[in-house]
Amino acid sequence: MTKNNISEGHPWTNAGFFDTYDLAKQQTEDIEKSGLQTKIRRRANGKFLVKCRQDPTLVEEKKKNGKKDRKSRKRDTDKRKFEIDETSV
Repeated sequence: MTKNNISEGHPWTNAGFFDTYDLAKQQTEDIEKSGLQTKIRRRANGKFLVKCRQDPTLVEEKKKNGKKDRKSRKRDTDKRKFEIDETSV
């Protein structure tokens, strides 16, 4: 089974359903003025769905949780190093 390629970025949200392509195109132009990405999808019932999302190139990524860094520092302590005492041999 193959893995689907999912594009990186924010998820798409539905902006609305329209009966004609011209109405959907007009809505996308209005949305794009506010700095969002848009796309139009034709549905099986003959309507058009307009989807929008924030532009992933303009949005800053959230910082990762620092929990992983804390765990790695904990593992790197001197207590875990194994040293051989040569006087006992």
